[in-house]
Amino acid sequence: MLIKYNLIKGFWGTVFCIALVLVILELAAGTSGTANAATDIVGICVDGKMVVFADQKPIVDDNNRTLVPIRFPAEELGATVDWLNASRQAKVKNKNHATLPDSDILLTIGKKEVMVNGMTRVMDTTAVIMGKRTMVPLRFISEYMGASVKWDASTRIAFVFTRGQTEEEMNLIMTEKAADHHIPADRVKNIKILMYHEVAIPPKYATENTNQLYVEPAIFEQHLDILKKNGYNTITLRDLYQHWEYGKPIPTNSIILTFDDGYRSMYDFVMPELIKREMVASFFIITDKFNHSGYVNESMIQEMHRNGMEIASHSHSHCDLRNADLEIELNQSKTLLENIINDNVYSFCYPCGLYDKNTIDYLAKCGYKVAITVNYGEALINQNIYELKRIRINREDQIETFSKKVAPPGKP
Repeated sequence: MLIKYNLIKGFWGTVFCIALVLVILELAAGTSGTANAATDIVGICVDGKMVVFADQKPIVDDNNRTLVPIRFPAEELGATVDWLNASRQAKVKNKNHATLPDSDILLTIGKKEVMVNGMTRVMDTTAVIMGKRTMVPLRFISEYMGASVKWDASTRIAFVFTRGQTEEEMNLIMTEKAADHHIPADRVKNIKILMYHEVAIPPKYATENTNQLYVEPAIFEQHLDILKKNGYNTITLRDLYQHWEYGKPIPTNSIILTFDDGYRSMYDFVMPELIKREMVASFFIITDKFNHSGYVNESMIQEMHRNGMEIASHSHSHCDLRNADLEIELNQSKTLLENIINDNVYSFCYPCGLYDKNTIDYLAKCGYKVAITVNYGEALINQNIYELKRIRINREDQIETFSKKVAPPGKP
């Protein structure tokens, strides 16, 4: 049985280059054989452009080798991957790249022998299947890719060059990017993301379920004062993404406040209270609701953005994204918000927490960098960046219960 994947042209070249970088980093930096590879993050720059894995991050196997999903697309090389189910083999073909050689690879799950351009090569580990993903070792890629790789230990950035750049050109790129992307060795491994909805007194028509979505203004002020008194520092989801991926510094005791739906109270009450305490938050806007009664309008969104608040998407119509027009719900809502604030929209929040793998794939395609769910818990660095957990704050969360919910990460 032959199942063929024609992968999107171009991104596979970047993944192959990243593969080469990670292998060399293992040799140069003495990476230890740990299964928790997601916490050992480095910056990767390909031909002067910083690159991030959109979905599955690399892992380190028991042989201390980095594995990546074989189905990563590749715009620069136009590669195709054939999966031969009967023989449990994967065929990778890469042709007609402007500067890198053609490649024809056949590897078998669980075997170290691999055919590269008709010749047998022996890897020091094997491809494996994890869940539904075929994970392939990267070391053999360095034998034929022909890319140049440089490692800056001071900033933990790996530089990959695929266009035959001169030594001088490579050094210029490294100097410029290293100055912009200083990456510390340590990153916060977990953080609490609080989930709020409406900050107001519930109306009389509120049901038992919707009543829980309200936090009264006086109680909300107490929440903020508790955070301030206990030394918490608010950041946005955009800050968290840039910290985890690029090493952007964030303050100690960081915490994230998120507000769903874009209610008018976000502008009238929440933002002033945050500004008063030198706090920030991430606000998720339903784009077909703004300018409607009870919701923020365009000018309010612009002012919130100018005051340091993150403006993010909560879809266009707040529908079940598993059965929706994703171009409208994800891409058009993102574009609309970006045109209003004249800035990039990084973050997304799934309406009612309803989504599937196709939704995640489309988020990545649209250029979203991070997404949050309604699943309860701390956000962890080794979670899928598009499935971060949150801690719901309800109407019932008075001082005692709120204080327990926001206890430092790792503590009850």
